[in-house]
Amino acid sequence: MIRYLKLWAELFRTCIVREMMFRANFIAILATSSWWFIMNVVMFAVIFGHVNEIAGWTKYEIFFLVGCSHAIFGIFETLFMVNMTRIPEMIRTGELDFYLVKPVSTQFLISARYADFEAIPNTLVGFAFVAWCATKLHAVFSWTALAAFSLYVVNGVVLYYTLMFLSVTVSFWFVRFHAMNIWWQLTSLARQPAEVFPGPIRFALTYVVPMLVIVNFPVKAYLGRLPLSAGAWAIAATLGLLAFSQVFFNFALRRYRSASS
Repeated sequence: MIRYLKLWAELFRTCIVREMMFRANFIAILATSSWWFIMNVVMFAVIFGHVNEIAGWTKYEIFFLVGCSHAIFGIFETLFMVNMTRIPEMIRTGELDFYLVKPVSTQFLISARYADFEAIPNTLVGFAFVAWCATKLHAVFSWTALAAFSLYVVNGVVLYYTLMFLSVTVSFWFVRFHAMNIWWQLTSLARQPAEVFPGPIRFALTYVVPMLVIVNFPVKAYLGRLPLSAGAWAIAATLGLLAFSQVFFNFALRRYRSASS
């Protein structure tokens, strides 16, 4: 484990060095990448100018959810997104050959090789917005609530990675399968309060394809609304799917035809 953490840190460092070679472009990206977040907040502000709550969620609870979603997806995009988008092309062109011969886990290497820093503003602004919303909610601060929130944020990032990795692994069978297009639609659902969905859909998005676990559970954990059984399910589902993703990836490798074959 320590070996992989050190390797990941070194890969991350080289990505920063590469970005700093184009400093003007990097600064421009950091300055503009939070606009989508701002527009999302403005949209909900307009909605709450006409209603007091949405499916039992008050204005600042929704804002808390918006901030949390941007922070979680910002972390994911920084650490994993560019790698996920490269995997289908690596399979198609045979570039995966170069990763298979490395003396480390192939899944780890293709998942963590690159980092993308465009989403860093969303992450920072998202967490700052969450902190501001927490003060507006007049919730009693406790280290327990903060620890629970942090745990489920990490769980949400890992769960999102696992679900997306499983999706792109399908490219071993369907090279032209556009998993990312489908995935963006599911991501838009994950950003919404769970209670806005009808019962069967909410159940499916919690226990079948657990997209609502990613963002809703950290918020509910901080607000003290997450049942212990549901929280335990979220952790177990993430660990189980992460283990399954490795098994599924190793199985999918049997379908791989390298560039030399």
